[in-house]
Parts: sequence; C-alpha cells; structure tokens
Amino acid sequence: MVRSSRSCFTRHNDGARSITLLLLASTIFILAASGCGGKTSFSPPPIVLSVSVNDTTVVVPPNGTAVNVPVTIVAPTETATFTISGLPAGVSDSYKESESNPSGLLTLIANSTTKPGTYMPTITVGSSGQTASVAFTLVISAPPKPAGAWSSFRGR
Repeated sequence: MVRSSRSCFTRHNDGARSITLLLLASTIFILAASGCGGKTSFSPPPIVLSVSVNDTTVVVPPNGTAVNVPVTIVAPTETATFTISGLPAGVSDSYKESESNPSGLLTLIANSTTKPGTYMPTITVGSSGQTASVAFTLVISAPPKPAGAWSSFRGR
C-alpha cells in the first residue's frame, strides 16, 4: 500500500465497515419492527378543557338592553356544560353555543332593579370529567338621570 503525503485520512479495513453497516441495519430493523405492529402506540396528547372571554370587563346598563359576551371554550368533545355564578339580582343570562363547538355567546340583561356596581361573576364549563373556570368584571352602570330633574331643581 502506498501512502500519499497529501492524504488527510487513513483507510479503514473492510471488517470495520461491515460491522458498522450491520449495526445500522439492526437498528433500522428494530425501529421498524417496534413501529409496525409492536407494542408501542401513538396517542395524541389529551385536550385540556379551557374557557375564556374576549372582554374581561363587561358593562351592562340596567335598562333591559341585551349585552352579548363571546365565550371561547376549548374542549375534548363537541359539547360542554355551562354555568355562571355570581350575577347580581336583576341580571338574567342565557348561553347559546355554536353549532360546531361549545364556544358561543353569553347574553346578559340587567333590569331597572339591578343595583349599580362592580361584580365578579364566574363561568364554569365541564367536559369529559374536566372543569375549567374564568372570572370577569361585570359593571352595572348607573341609570341615566332624567333630563327634567336637574332643570326643575335649578328653577327653585
């Protein structure tokens, strides 16, 4: 064998190359066998239930005007239970989920007997044994003053 002074490598013998190829082939076979009918299986990560509202502060006037609050629900199924707690007396609610997923629209209506102020209601959803909650700020605005009340007071 003649070595060149320009060569930067040493030739390996054919035995070492054969062992390397045998190890590579064995590894590929083991990986292929375990992935094709082996006991390993792929399962996607579970979907964790979550709920959120687009606006963290919702203002509702006490005059019977409906205020819609978009609610986003990520659930492992197409349906979820929906409850809301912490609403003040005089506020009614209804929830309509979309046709393709549990996200939907919460409608709040405050009547004239609702006490103005700030409240923290909580939405709780459930699906597949999981529950998730989100609180938001609900502001019941003060009713507007009648226009004639100030002018009649000034005139006295």
